[in-house]
Amino acid sequence: MVANMSKRGNRRNLMNGIANSIVFRRIVKWYSRKISSLMLKARCYKSPIALITPKLVIAVTLLMLGSLTMTLYTCMFKDSVYIIYASLAMIFSGLFVFLSPILHLSLLARDRRNGLRKELPYFLLYTCVLQHAGVSFYTSLSKLAKSHIFKYLKKEAMVFLRDIRFLGKDPLSALDNLAMNSPLKEFQDIIYGYTSLIKSGGDVAKYLEEKAKDLLKELKFKWKMYAERSVDVGESIASMFLMMVLLVLIGSIILPSDILVIVVTLNFLVIPLIAILSLILIDSLIPEIQETSRKYLKYLPVILTAAILCGWLSYNMLGNTSYALLTALLTFTLINGMLYYRDKKIINSIENALPEFLRDLTEYRKMGFTPSQAITRLAWSKNYNRYFNKLLNNMATHIKMGLGLSKLPRTNSWLFNYIVFILSEIEESGGGSPAILEELTHFINEIKYAKVEARKSLFLYELIAYLTPVLLTFSLALILRLVSSIFEVETYTALGSILGLKLNFSEVFELFKITIIEASLVFALLTSKIIDFTLRNTIRGFLILLIAGLSFILAPYVSEHIFAFISS
Repeated sequence: MVANMSKRGNRRNLMNGIANSIVFRRIVKWYSRKISSLMLKARCYKSPIALITPKLVIAVTLLMLGSLTMTLYTCMFKDSVYIIYASLAMIFSGLFVFLSPILHLSLLARDRRNGLRKELPYFLLYTCVLQHAGVSFYTSLSKLAKSHIFKYLKKEAMVFLRDIRFLGKDPLSALDNLAMNSPLKEFQDIIYGYTSLIKSGGDVAKYLEEKAKDLLKELKFKWKMYAERSVDVGESIASMFLMMVLLVLIGSIILPSDILVIVVTLNFLVIPLIAILSLILIDSLIPEIQETSRKYLKYLPVILTAAILCGWLSYNMLGNTSYALLTALLTFTLINGMLYYRDKKIINSIENALPEFLRDLTEYRKMGFTPSQAITRLAWSKNYNRYFNKLLNNMATHIKMGLGLSKLPRTNSWLFNYIVFILSEIEESGGGSPAILEELTHFINEIKYAKVEARKSLFLYELIAYLTPVLLTFSLALILRLVSSIFEVETYTALGSILGLKLNFSEVFELFKITIIEASLVFALLTSKIIDFTLRNTIRGFLILLIAGLSFILAPYVSEHIFAFISS
């Protein structure tokens, strides 16, 4: 431990020495001023010097090496194109490393802003419920530091408590400081409005209630906009994949010697890059909060082993790489999708029963029962569905044992965990009037309705996903047949011999099968991300890959018959 502290001290002294040197002093000072406010919004509490200096040293080294290499080799070897490319790569890498702190902090701030935007409506409803029970806004915020319901607001609560307990600030000053460093304007406005009402003596409960209603309306609008934008994104990605494959095909006909390089670039660079950028875009659009569970990861080695084994058996039987890859992917997507479907079925059953459960709970509350007493009575008197009944019995058991609702194990449904969290807080505070529970029921109903409507409007997007492999395969087969028939004409055969052009339908079609498999799988996963808000639903991927495999078998025969019919 002492050795580690000594190493850290030596490293810190080295960074400070470099930062205070004549060469880097002004750059580090200028850069620190540029990123200081961004670091607070990204919730990065490192020293700006410690963040900047290593990147600056690497960037300057790469820039010097790149410039020196380009200068020397340009003077000595004028035809060394690849060395110039390498020099340019070093220069651009140096610039990227120099800008990497800003990019990294911007991504952290963006992630924090998106997370707060998703959690804010639910948080406001929670604070509104507790405010009516006499619990202040900042006390409600402090309680989040010990809970696991809100991933991003929990960190805000920890910063808030740090300012009070260790920096000696009063709650209102700590709230103002939290708002000042927040990247989300809506969060800032709510906190500033609350602190001003506290100082002026306004009706805080009414203010929080109105803000919660406004954010609910905004959330419903976001679900509607999400569905519309998702369809646009899906159409754009499908068109992009189709155009890319056709353009690469035309390029391979013009430059047949470079077809392998073109296809490899498409498979290993272009399509993965499009997939990553699309996932980032889709994730920023999703208004849903997901419960993070990693229990399924324990099945991953078994699924991968089964997929590899099936792919190997397929290759030994058929001797075809593309069909072996397709078999392996079909195996993986089927098994993983079945496991996801089992979990999703449980989540849907739980969330479908929530509105009815809350209505029954409200009726018991009107009769004077506490939430705990109502739950114990509902456990033996009411039948919802198999999965929710099991959870309800578990809740009743915890209550009878004196453990309370706060000790209840978390489920895969975030919405259920959120309701249990609010009910436990209501139980502890002694509040929770029937009117508040009715407001909570209305909120959950509105959220579920917005999600259902959004999913219904995504039918066109899902249809595009299923048609993508068919469009790609049959377009490829028809164009290849057309070009093959043109090359068979005597004039074009002579021209092709002169220019060195040749086209073999089977070879080119086989080469593009892997591209179509990859594009189909990527589009299927993006569709699952948009419709199910996760990449785990691979049942859709299994069906789309199955359609792709059938298209591989049918496309050559269909295209041949079409051209035979036209020529006759």
